[in-house]
Amino acid sequence: MPERHPAIPRWLPNAISVLRILLVPVWGLCAEASRSAFLAEDSAGTDTWRTAALAVLITIGVSDVVDGFLARRFGLASHAGATLDAVADKLAQVGLLLFFTVRGAPAFPATPLWFLIVIFGRDVLLGIGWLVLRRRMRGAEIEVVHKLHGKLASVLLFLLLVLLTAAVSAAWTEPLLWGITVIVVASTLDYVRAGFRQARRQ
Repeated sequence: MPERHPAIPRWLPNAISVLRILLVPVWGLCAEASRSAFLAEDSAGTDTWRTAALAVLITIGVSDVVDGFLARRFGLASHAGATLDAVADKLAQVGLLLFFTVRGAPAFPATPLWFLIVIFGRDVLLGIGWLVLRRRMRGAEIEVVHKLHGKLASVLLFLLLVLLTAAVSAAWTEPLLWGITVIVVASTLDYVRAGFRQARRQ
């Protein structure tokens, strides 16, 4: 395990995760301002606020990479930090998708409701499964393995959010949306099977 670097404050990765959480409503304000300008046929305002929303979203993505790097490289990882990082990630994913699903059009491409349900439903299902497994295992440690397909789904979902914020053509976003759906469903089934295997070992 990496040794803690004395020059790096232990609270820094968690502070970056908190910053990500705070940036989600900032993104929402920029996106809503772009939508309002679009409806008012103010092309300059639409582009300005869309660019601001993109800048905020890129900052969210970069900060996610930075706080993970700091935690691993300098031995600053903790259970609380991992939980805060996961909350920041899910809030950004679900919050932005919710905007694109119910509010974004016509200034931004609309995402279908079923896609929001797939992304949000995966987290709900895995959360319920974790609680059931924890109860069944009676306090024994639950093995949580973050596999490549889960990370790939997160990276592709972030790319989709960037393209939607940039109002890129559906010719680019729709294939990506379907690809993410396939990976998320397969990933969820794999995690569910892993949970059943752990339960059977008890």
